[in-house]
Amino acid sequence: MNPRLNTLLQALVILLVGAALGLAANAVSPRGLPLLAPEPAAAPEEFIPLKRAKELWHDGRTLFLDAREPEDYAAGHIGNALNLPAQSFAQHFGEIAPLLTPASVLVLYCDGNECELSHRLRESLRPLGYTNTYLLFNGWSAWRQAGLPATMTDKQ
Repeated sequence: MNPRLNTLLQALVILLVGAALGLAANAVSPRGLPLLAPEPAAAPEEFIPLKRAKELWHDGRTLFLDAREPEDYAAGHIGNALNLPAQSFAQHFGEIAPLLTPASVLVLYCDGNECELSHRLRESLRPLGYTNTYLLFNGWSAWRQAGLPATMTDKQ
């Protein structure tokens, strides 16, 4: 046999034995490294696009919840939306609860780039089993500016 080929085969055998021993040691080690990187968990979207919110509104099965105060809701809101103020959730939830099931698809919104009321409303709903929620960023303004169905009073 050619000495070079013999040396190459020996190197290949050493490499394969070393790799097998390394994999075996990794498998039994409590600090073993994963052989494949785990799939990153899909982070839920914080906000849905206006286009998706419009689709959900048109499907007729999704409930839109306005997290703003009753006075703001009364001045104008997304068509067919219900008012569930985040700041007085406990006081108003009983009025809305009969219309909801844990499987209900809910779009939560407030108004303005800095508005946190929809987040607060979601955090109040989650412990009660309502987890199928979407947030519409700058909801009322974005909806109104797009000319989508809304209920308005003469004040607006």
